Amino acid sequence: MFQFSYKIYLKAGLLAGVMLLPGIACKKELPAEIFPASLTIVNGINDNSSILTAYFGETQPQIYGRLAYIGNGSYFSYATDQMDLPVTLFKNYDTLQPDKPFLKTRLALEQGGIFTQFVYGSPTQVKQKLVKEQLPSRSLNDSVVNLRIINLIDNRTIDVVSLEPAAGPMVADLAYEQLSDFIKIPANMAVKNFRFEVRDHATGATLTNLSEINVYPGTTTLNTQWLFKARTMVVTGTWSSEGSFSVQAKSIGHF
Repeated sequence: MFQFSYKIYLKAGLLAGVMLLPGIACKKELPAEIFPASLTIVNGINDNSSILTAYFGETQPQIYGRLAYIGNGSYFSYATDQMDLPVTLFKNYDTLQPDKPFLKTRLALEQGGIFTQFVYGSPTQVKQKLVKEQLPSRSLNDSVVNLRIINLIDNRTIDVVSLEPAAGPMVADLAYEQLSDFIKIPANMAVKNFRFEVRDHATGATLTNLSEINVYPGTTTLNTQWLFKARTMVVTGTWSSEGSFSVQAKSIGHF
């Protein structure tokens, strides 16, 4: 008798569970998908010494020593799900006047977007340029680096030529604040170094050089910071007159 009743109740329970499943499935709510935006902040201040620290909050940072440091000619990459992003930059560890930051702004980002914010100009007249990136796709079958140039030398137009791996012009008549297209440069084992020369367009004077290793000396190891990557040559500095200038060229990676 007990065995018979047990089977009846078991079948009834299973049937009720099956009938409830559709209702449970309908009520299940999946969390909204989040596609973070990627932001790279580039320090292109033209004095070649200013260090920036970045804060992304709405108020004041509680511990300034934990903020991200961005050296001159360097960069900091940040991922966020805030599409209206507050950005506050302090200069040279100066937190004595937290209510007077070097730069305080808001950036309009997009989900899944890749953005670069160039911070440049003089320490007394800071400027910024936000770029929504369309980075070249990578191909493991194509041993190249994609390099572009941005001119942040106030009121000067520049030319950039390649010295190595192959001599020849890269960009000409690149105006202030202008960003060139990406240029494919070989990065195979036959290329030992990358060397580029920045010239003043009006006078032809050499302003600065950029040199990077492609194959480390005494090895067969390629520089993976360049191989297959997209990079930007950031040219900064000041020009007073012919023979009186201070210009630097550094490169940053987009990963």
